[in-house]
Amino acid sequence: MRGLAAIAAGGAVWVLVTGRLPTLPGRPLRPPPAATLGLSMVAFVVGTALALGLLAVPSAALAIGGFTATTPFLVEAARRRRAVEQVAGAWPDVLARLRARLAAGETLPDAFIAAVAAGPAPLAEAAREVADAVAFGDGFAPALERLRDRLADPTADRVLVTLAAAHRTGGPHVATIVGALAGSVADEIRLRKAHDAALTEQRMTAAVALIAPWALLTLTVATNPQAAAAYRTSAGTVVVGIGAVATGLGFVLARRATRLSRLPRVLR
Repeated sequence: MRGLAAIAAGGAVWVLVTGRLPTLPGRPLRPPPAATLGLSMVAFVVGTALALGLLAVPSAALAIGGFTATTPFLVEAARRRRAVEQVAGAWPDVLARLRARLAAGETLPDAFIAAVAAGPAPLAEAAREVADAVAFGDGFAPALERLRDRLADPTADRVLVTLAAAHRTGGPHVATIVGALAGSVADEIRLRKAHDAALTEQRMTAAVALIAPWALLTLTVATNPQAAAAYRTSAGTVVVGIGAVATGLGFVLARRATRLSRLPRVLR
């Protein structure tokens, strides 16, 4: 207990002194939106109340409420992941339009702005920012660098760094470079989509394995008064607590085992 308190105190001091959250290698920790935190608290209260009313076992109700509280965070994480995948998946089409406009004689900045403007909303908004930067003399390459920081995505890094280098180099080979880049990015995205589809069955199996014990516990306690009485004892509370910890660890390990490797960002 003292060790946990010391770790918590150290983390609090870190945040107060540095003004930022600790980070893990390769993946910064971002505080969740306030709305997600609020929904999580509501989900915890509602889930705990419903489970307590159905089971009348406080330890099981708290565990189920805790699992319910993670739902808003999972939904938010899925939303962010879909947004990143949408932008990453749009790059092959953007590069194809860019190559066509270069072949028609447009300059690289003008062709890039027009090609990106026809993409999904995050890229369309970025096109306006790049257009403003070029119009006010800030330069195309610095605008791409700011766009890299904003998108914070490995695929965007590859595309924007290559385009910035092509813009500085110039010459008749820009269209060839863009074509090769488009083919490389399209192959990479196609491979990752196929890999992700292959992992779908594993994710479903892991979800069933995590949910099944708690569904069985709920059914047993709700239909068997003797089992409910046993889980209200100190020993029953310990069993539920161990099960909750095991489920949490299993969830973390399952997510790590069934997610795609994250490409490192380049030239940060």
